[in-house]
Amino acid sequence: MASKQRLSIRDKRRQRQSKGLITSNDELYETMGGEIFKEKTPSKKVLDTKIEYVRRKRGKAIVQSDYDYMIMADRFSETNVAQQLGNYRQGMEFLAHCTLASAEHDKIIDRLKDLIYSYPNTDISSFVNKHHAMLYSWMIQNIIRVYGQKYLGTVYVLGGGIGLLSAMLLDTPLRIENIRNMDINGTCKFLADEMMKKEVLDNWKFKASSQDLFKINYELNRLEILLPDNSISEGFNEVPGLLINTNLSHLENMETDWYKKMIPTQRKLILVGETGDVAHPYKTQKEFNAAYPMSFELYNGLLKVEDKQYFMKIGMK
Repeated sequence: MASKQRLSIRDKRRQRQSKGLITSNDELYETMGGEIFKEKTPSKKVLDTKIEYVRRKRGKAIVQSDYDYMIMADRFSETNVAQQLGNYRQGMEFLAHCTLASAEHDKIIDRLKDLIYSYPNTDISSFVNKHHAMLYSWMIQNIIRVYGQKYLGTVYVLGGGIGLLSAMLLDTPLRIENIRNMDINGTCKFLADEMMKKEVLDNWKFKASSQDLFKINYELNRLEILLPDNSISEGFNEVPGLLINTNLSHLENMETDWYKKMIPTQRKLILVGETGDVAHPYKTQKEFNAAYPMSFELYNGLLKVEDKQYFMKIGMK
Protein backbone atom coordinates (compact mmCIF):
# COMPACT_ATOMS: atom_id res chain seq x y z
CA MET A 1 0.00 0.00 0.00
CA ALA A 2 1.40 3.31 -1.00
CA SER A 3 2.40 5.54 1.91
CA LYS A 4 0.69 8.88 2.32
CA GLN A 5 2.62 11.89 1.11
CA ARG A 6 3.93 13.95 4.03
CA LEU A 7 2.81 17.58 3.97
CA SER A 8 4.99 20.47 4.92
CA ILE A 9 3.97 22.91 7.66
CA ARG A 10 3.08 25.52 5.06
CA ASP A 11 0.83 23.04 3.19
CA LYS A 12 -0.97 22.09 6.41
CA ARG A 13 -1.53 25.78 7.22
CA ARG A 14 -3.00 26.39 3.74
CA GLN A 15 -5.40 23.45 4.16
CA ARG A 16 -6.69 24.76 7.53
CA GLN A 17 -7.19 28.25 6.11
CA SER A 18 -9.07 26.85 3.11
CA LYS A 19 -11.48 25.05 5.45
CA GLY A 20 -12.16 28.31 7.30
CA LEU A 21 -10.85 26.99 10.61
CA ILE A 22 -8.78 30.10 11.28
CA THR A 23 -10.29 33.58 11.25
CA SER A 24 -8.00 36.54 10.81
CA ASN A 25 -7.79 39.19 13.55
CA ASP A 26 -9.28 41.82 11.27
CA GLU A 27 -12.33 39.65 10.63
CA LEU A 28 -12.79 39.05 14.33
CA TYR A 29 -12.72 42.80 15.13
CA GLU A 30 -15.23 43.49 12.35
CA THR A 31 -17.70 40.85 13.57
CA MET A 32 -17.59 42.43 17.05
CA GLY A 33 -18.30 45.86 15.66
CA GLY A 34 -14.88 47.20 16.63
CA GLU A 35 -16.02 47.63 20.24
CA ILE A 36 -12.90 46.14 21.78
CA PHE A 37 -10.99 49.42 21.62
CA LYS A 38 -13.87 51.79 22.30
CA GLU A 39 -13.63 53.74 25.59
CA LYS A 40 -16.72 53.37 27.70
CA THR A 41 -18.09 56.33 29.64
CA PRO A 42 -17.42 55.80 33.39
CA SER A 43 -20.45 55.39 35.59
CA LYS A 44 -21.60 58.28 37.78
CA LYS A 45 -20.37 56.38 40.85
CA VAL A 46 -16.86 56.20 39.43
CA LEU A 47 -16.89 59.87 38.40
CA ASP A 48 -17.93 60.93 41.92
CA THR A 49 -15.10 58.98 43.57
CA LYS A 50 -12.42 61.23 45.09
CA ILE A 51 -8.86 60.09 45.64
CA GLU A 52 -7.54 61.08 49.05
CA TYR A 53 -4.04 60.60 50.43
CA VAL A 54 -3.78 60.04 54.16
CA ARG A 55 -0.43 60.79 55.74
CA ARG A 56 0.37 58.41 58.61
CA LYS A 57 1.19 60.16 61.84
CA ARG A 58 4.24 59.26 63.93
CA GLY A 59 1.98 57.95 66.66
CA LYS A 60 -0.45 59.27 69.19
CA ALA A 61 0.78 60.12 72.66
CA ILE A 62 0.94 57.24 75.09
CA VAL A 63 -1.84 57.17 77.67
CA GLN A 64 -1.11 59.52 80.57
CA SER A 65 -1.58 57.86 83.93
CA ASP A 66 -0.37 57.68 87.50
CA TYR A 67 1.69 54.58 88.26
CA ASP A 68 -0.26 51.65 89.70
CA TYR A 69 1.35 48.31 88.99
CA MET A 70 -1.60 45.99 89.66
CA ILE A 71 -4.09 48.03 87.62
CA MET A 72 -1.67 48.52 84.72
CA ALA A 73 -0.56 44.88 84.66
CA ASP A 74 -4.17 43.75 84.34
CA ARG A 75 -5.27 46.41 81.85
CA PHE A 76 -2.23 46.29 79.55
CA SER A 77 -2.16 42.48 79.43
CA GLU A 78 -5.75 42.21 78.17
CA THR A 79 -6.17 40.66 74.73
CA ASN A 80 -6.14 43.26 71.95
CA VAL A 81 -5.15 41.62 68.68
CA ALA A 82 -5.45 44.74 66.52
CA GLN A 83 -3.30 46.82 68.87
CA GLN A 84 -0.76 44.05 69.28
CA LEU A 85 -0.36 43.70 65.51
CA GLY A 86 0.05 47.47 65.30
CA ASN A 87 2.74 47.33 67.98
CA TYR A 88 4.57 44.54 66.15
CA ARG A 89 4.51 46.68 63.01
CA GLN A 90 5.93 49.63 64.94
CA GLY A 91 8.60 47.35 66.39
CA MET A 92 9.64 46.22 62.90
CA GLU A 93 9.75 49.84 61.69
CA PHE A 94 11.90 50.81 64.67
CA LEU A 95 14.34 47.93 64.16
CA ALA A 96 14.50 48.51 60.39
CA HIS A 97 15.85 52.03 60.99
CA CYS A 98 17.90 51.23 64.08
CA THR A 99 21.70 50.88 63.99
CA LEU A 100 22.66 48.38 66.67
CA ALA A 101 25.76 49.16 68.70
CA SER A 102 26.97 45.57 68.95
CA ALA A 103 25.58 42.41 67.39
CA GLU A 104 27.04 40.44 70.29
CA HIS A 105 25.39 42.32 73.15
CA ASP A 106 22.24 43.90 71.70
CA LYS A 107 19.04 42.80 73.47
CA ILE A 108 16.67 45.43 72.08
CA ILE A 109 14.96 42.94 69.72
CA ASP A 110 14.13 40.54 72.54
CA ARG A 111 13.12 43.38 74.86
CA LEU A 112 10.61 44.78 72.36
CA LYS A 113 9.31 41.34 71.42
CA ASP A 114 8.67 40.38 75.05
CA LEU A 115 7.06 43.74 75.86
CA ILE A 116 4.66 43.58 72.91
CA TYR A 117 3.80 39.93 73.62
CA SER A 118 3.16 40.48 77.34
CA TYR A 119 1.27 43.79 77.10
CA PRO A 120 -0.77 43.92 73.86
CA ASN A 121 -3.34 46.40 75.16
CA THR A 122 -1.26 49.58 75.05
CA ASP A 123 -0.16 51.78 72.15
CA ILE A 124 3.64 52.25 72.02
CA SER A 125 3.80 53.97 68.62
CA SER A 126 4.67 57.39 70.04
CA PHE A 127 8.06 55.95 71.08
CA VAL A 128 8.63 52.92 68.85
CA ASN A 129 8.89 54.51 65.42
CA LYS A 130 11.26 55.50 62.63
CA HIS A 131 12.16 58.91 64.04
CA HIS A 132 13.21 57.60 67.45
CA ALA A 133 15.11 54.69 65.89
CA MET A 134 17.24 57.03 63.79
CA LEU A 135 17.59 59.62 66.56
CA TYR A 136 18.67 57.13 69.23
CA SER A 137 21.03 55.31 66.87
CA TRP A 138 22.70 58.61 65.99
CA MET A 139 22.97 59.51 69.65
CA ILE A 140 24.43 56.13 70.66
CA GLN A 141 27.05 56.21 67.90
CA ASN A 142 28.29 59.64 68.95
CA ILE A 143 28.13 58.95 72.68
CA ILE A 144 30.39 55.91 72.17
CA ARG A 145 32.69 57.96 69.94
CA VAL A 146 32.98 60.78 72.50
CA TYR A 147 33.17 58.87 75.78
CA GLY A 148 34.66 55.51 74.75
CA GLN A 149 35.86 53.79 77.93
CA LYS A 150 35.50 56.81 80.24
CA TYR A 151 33.62 56.08 83.44
CA LEU A 152 30.15 57.70 83.33
CA GLY A 153 28.73 56.58 86.67
CA THR A 154 24.99 57.03 87.11
CA VAL A 155 23.15 58.15 83.97
CA TYR A 156 19.90 60.12 84.18
CA VAL A 157 17.77 59.92 81.01
CA LEU A 158 15.26 62.75 81.40
CA GLY A 159 11.92 62.41 79.65
CA GLY A 160 13.02 58.87 78.84
CA GLY A 161 9.58 57.55 77.86
CA ILE A 162 9.32 53.75 77.90
CA GLY A 163 13.11 53.41 78.18
CA LEU A 164 14.21 52.69 74.61
CA LEU A 165 17.26 54.96 74.73
CA SER A 166 18.16 53.55 78.15
CA ALA A 167 17.85 50.01 76.78
CA MET A 168 20.17 50.84 73.89
CA LEU A 169 22.68 52.41 76.29
CA LEU A 170 22.71 49.21 78.35
CA ASP A 171 23.70 47.29 75.21
CA THR A 172 26.83 49.37 74.60
CA PRO A 173 30.36 48.88 75.98
CA LEU A 174 30.06 52.25 77.78
CA ARG A 175 31.16 52.20 81.43
CA ILE A 176 27.81 52.90 83.07
CA GLU A 177 27.17 52.14 86.74
CA ASN A 178 23.39 52.31 86.46
CA ILE A 179 20.63 54.13 84.57
CA ARG A 180 17.63 56.08 85.85
CA ASN A 181 14.84 56.58 83.32
CA MET A 182 12.89 59.69 84.40
CA ASP A 183 9.39 60.33 83.07
CA ILE A 184 6.39 61.74 84.95
CA ASN A 185 4.06 59.43 83.02
CA GLY A 186 3.32 56.36 85.15
CA THR A 187 2.58 54.29 82.05
CA CYS A 188 6.12 54.91 80.81
CA LYS A 189 7.51 53.91 84.20
CA PHE A 190 5.58 50.64 84.14
CA LEU A 191 6.58 49.71 80.57
CA ALA A 192 10.23 50.73 81.03
CA ASP A 193 10.63 48.58 84.16
CA GLU A 194 8.92 45.64 82.45
CA MET A 195 11.16 45.92 79.38
CA MET A 196 14.30 45.98 81.57
CA LYS A 197 13.09 43.75 84.40
CA LYS A 198 16.33 41.73 84.51
CA GLU A 199 18.35 44.91 85.09
CA VAL A 200 15.76 46.11 87.62
CA LEU A 201 16.31 42.92 89.62
CA ASP A 202 20.09 43.30 89.27
CA ASN A 203 20.41 45.70 92.21
CA TRP A 204 18.58 48.39 90.21
CA LYS A 205 21.16 48.64 87.45
CA PHE A 206 18.16 50.10 85.63
CA LYS A 207 15.21 51.76 87.32
CA ALA A 208 12.41 53.93 86.01
CA SER A 209 11.07 56.79 88.10
CA SER A 210 8.23 59.28 87.70
CA GLN A 211 10.23 62.01 89.44
CA ASP A 212 9.66 65.40 87.78
CA LEU A 213 12.81 66.70 86.05
CA PHE A 214 12.09 70.14 87.56
CA LYS A 215 12.24 68.59 91.05
CA ILE A 216 15.50 66.70 90.72
CA ASN A 217 18.56 67.85 92.64
CA TYR A 218 21.28 67.50 90.03
CA GLU A 219 24.04 67.98 92.61
CA LEU A 220 22.91 65.12 94.88
CA ASN A 221 19.53 63.64 94.14
CA ARG A 222 17.33 61.98 96.75
CA LEU A 223 15.57 59.09 95.02
CA GLU A 224 12.47 57.39 96.36
CA ILE A 225 10.67 54.89 94.14
CA LEU A 226 7.01 53.87 94.18
CA LEU A 227 7.21 50.06 94.16
CA PRO A 228 4.81 47.54 92.56
CA ASP A 229 3.11 46.87 95.91
CA ASN A 230 2.40 50.64 96.20
CA SER A 231 4.94 51.07 99.00
CA ILE A 232 7.75 53.65 98.82
CA SER A 233 11.34 52.43 98.67
CA GLU A 234 13.82 53.52 101.28
CA GLY A 235 15.27 56.80 100.04
CA PHE A 236 18.88 57.05 98.98
CA ASN A 237 21.15 59.75 97.55
CA GLU A 238 23.08 59.52 94.31
CA VAL A 239 25.06 61.86 92.08
CA PRO A 240 23.96 61.96 88.44
CA GLY A 241 27.20 61.64 86.47
CA LEU A 242 25.69 62.14 83.00
CA LEU A 243 22.43 63.91 82.13
CA ILE A 244 20.66 63.11 78.87
CA ASN A 245 17.73 65.35 77.94
CA THR A 246 15.89 64.79 74.65
CA ASN A 247 12.87 66.80 75.82
CA LEU A 248 14.19 70.33 75.35
CA SER A 249 11.71 71.09 72.57
CA HIS A 250 8.75 69.44 74.29
CA LEU A 251 8.67 71.59 77.43
CA GLU A 252 8.63 75.34 77.98
CA ASN A 253 11.27 77.32 79.91
CA MET A 254 13.94 74.63 79.62
CA GLU A 255 16.66 77.19 78.95
CA THR A 256 15.90 79.45 81.92
CA ASP A 257 14.20 77.35 84.59
CA TRP A 258 16.07 74.10 83.99
CA TYR A 259 19.43 74.66 82.31
CA LYS A 260 20.51 77.99 83.79
CA LYS A 261 19.07 77.58 87.29
CA MET A 262 19.26 73.86 88.04
CA ILE A 263 22.22 72.31 86.22
CA PRO A 264 25.56 72.55 88.06
CA THR A 265 28.76 73.42 86.23
CA GLN A 266 31.14 70.69 85.12
CA ARG A 267 28.27 68.21 84.75
CA LYS A 268 28.40 65.91 81.71
CA LEU A 269 25.48 66.66 79.39
CA ILE A 270 23.84 65.34 76.23
CA LEU A 271 21.16 67.75 75.00
CA VAL A 272 18.77 67.31 72.06
CA GLY A 273 16.41 69.86 70.51
CA GLU A 274 14.34 69.73 67.35
CA THR A 275 12.37 71.62 64.74
CA GLY A 276 8.77 71.07 63.74
CA ASP A 277 5.43 70.77 65.49
CA VAL A 278 6.56 70.75 69.12
CA ALA A 279 5.99 73.00 72.13
CA HIS A 280 9.33 74.83 71.82
CA PRO A 281 10.99 74.26 68.43
CA TYR A 282 14.43 75.57 67.50
CA LYS A 283 14.52 76.96 63.97
CA THR A 284 18.26 76.53 63.45
CA GLN A 285 21.27 74.82 64.97
CA LYS A 286 22.71 78.25 65.77
CA GLU A 287 19.62 79.12 67.82
CA PHE A 288 19.86 75.83 69.71
CA ASN A 289 23.57 76.31 70.44
CA ALA A 290 22.97 79.83 71.78
CA ALA A 291 20.26 78.54 74.14
CA TYR A 292 22.60 76.02 75.83
CA PRO A 293 26.15 77.39 76.05
CA MET A 294 28.81 74.95 77.28
CA SER A 295 32.23 75.55 78.81
CA PHE A 296 33.62 72.42 77.15
CA GLU A 297 32.02 71.04 74.00
CA LEU A 298 32.82 67.54 72.77
CA TYR A 299 30.28 67.17 69.96
CA ASN A 300 27.86 69.38 68.08
CA GLY A 301 25.79 67.92 65.26
CA LEU A 302 22.58 67.86 63.26
CA LEU A 303 20.42 64.97 62.07
CA LYS A 304 17.74 65.19 59.36
CA VAL A 305 14.86 62.73 59.40
CA GLU A 306 12.27 63.42 56.70
CA ASP A 307 10.98 66.98 57.30
CA LYS A 308 12.46 67.28 60.81
CA GLN A 309 15.88 68.28 62.12
CA TYR A 310 17.42 67.23 65.42
CA PHE A 311 20.25 69.16 67.11
CA MET A 312 22.59 67.56 69.66
CA LYS A 313 25.35 68.87 71.92
CA ILE A 314 27.64 66.75 74.09
CA GLY A 315 29.88 68.41 76.66
CA MET A 316 29.93 70.18 80.04
CA LYS A 317 28.09 73.25 81.22
